[in-house]
Amino acid sequence: MPSQASNLTLPVPRGFDLQAAVCSYGYFILAPNRWDADNGTFTRPLQGRRGRAVGVTISQPKSDRRILKLACDKRLNASERTGIKEQVCRMLRIDEDLTGWFKMHPIARRKKFGRLFCSPTLFEDIVKTITGCNVTWSNTVRMNQFLCDKVGRGAFPTPAQLAVITPAQLKADCKVGYRAERIIRLARDVHTGRLDLAWFELPELSADEVYKALLKIYGLGPFAAANICMLLGHYDRLAIDTETYRHFCKTYNVKRPKDPAKLHPRIEKHYAQYAPYQFLAYWFELWCGYEAANGKPAPQWLPHEAGDFTANKLNEA
Repeated sequence: MPSQASNLTLPVPRGFDLQAAVCSYGYFILAPNRWDADNGTFTRPLQGRRGRAVGVTISQPKSDRRILKLACDKRLNASERTGIKEQVCRMLRIDEDLTGWFKMHPIARRKKFGRLFCSPTLFEDIVKTITGCNVTWSNTVRMNQFLCDKVGRGAFPTPAQLAVITPAQLKADCKVGYRAERIIRLARDVHTGRLDLAWFELPELSADEVYKALLKIYGLGPFAAANICMLLGHYDRLAIDTETYRHFCKTYNVKRPKDPAKLHPRIEKHYAQYAPYQFLAYWFELWCGYEAANGKPAPQWLPHEAGDFTANKLNEA
């Protein structure tokens, strides 16, 4: 590490586990995220001042499980140190109180499963959600790698970086297809201030309020809006798609109807017993199913392997 680097520490709640927090949602294997199972470290660039990329490696020392160590590859000022810590807290959901969830679901508590990994910014979460709709997971992995390599110079691109390129250029360079117009419009709206993403993170807002506002963003449909609600910590709304149908029918021995949308009331009624953690209950089942299908736990997954055991392949079975 360069001599002009910064090392930070960040306190975490009792029982917090870095591996469990990182390897809990598919975005952890999308660029520029990198989990090192051998060393138990998570590495990615985060945003410093004026959008500069700061490489950060996160570890949880065995000698003191109440802290995380953040090794940064640049010397940071006070404002940047605060910003880096805030981004790490958001990714790992360090400030979330999951006491109710763990009381309700003792198996998840034993596995320390509940802090679903997300991105350091809502903008990145929205873009990744857009790249995950109506496409195989392998292509989602590829699109995000291109976004980082060709636009973000190794980091995930900022709204400012995306705002200055055309949809046609993004489509050609990053293979995002029809999503190019949606991503560029989002970036320009955020960059110019026409869209204030900070509003969506206000703690007093309900899932319904956030969901309705997300649907007003160009290119976000019901599934995308519901998924982003989850990424914002609203677990009382399910993001239902074809994978939900597959999982529910297989797990609960339900015959899939010709119109699977008819399953929605039944799915929502089943997971209502876990309110207000319906999504966590669903995702815990799904994630355990993925681990079983892959034959190894999530911390050992590699990006190029994911397409072999996630939604599109399992739907073929």
